[in-house]
Amino acid sequence: MKTSRRLRLESSSETLTPAQYSVLAALRQQKHTIGELAQREQIAAPSMTRIIKNLTEAGWVTRAANTQDARQVLIEISAEGTHTFVQARGQRTAWLARRIDQLDEQDRMTLARAAELLQEMSAA
Repeated sequence: MKTSRRLRLESSSETLTPAQYSVLAALRQQKHTIGELAQREQIAAPSMTRIIKNLTEAGWVTRAANTQDARQVLIEISAEGTHTFVQARGQRTAWLARRIDQLDEQDRMTLARAAELLQEMSAA
């Protein structure tokens, strides 16, 4: 099983679905249109519309007219959405920390070096 999928399954929040988590993570960076979010998540716009509808009903995102283009609606994370996201991220981090704590010292050093290499690769 892929590490990212296992992380989602093992640390899944009772509050957020993996798709909702991913959308809130994107919205913490900046406001997006539904189309931008759909493209980012590689799903159809109607599917993203449903996700945004659920997030809006939960009070985790808000919709606002784009001041640059009145035809577009921008989606923004709310304070409650930020709080919910941070809690869910904490659950993921705690799960991963528990798993890393189970590794022996040599494996932790290997993992740390692998993380460094990934950072270097992504910076290039």
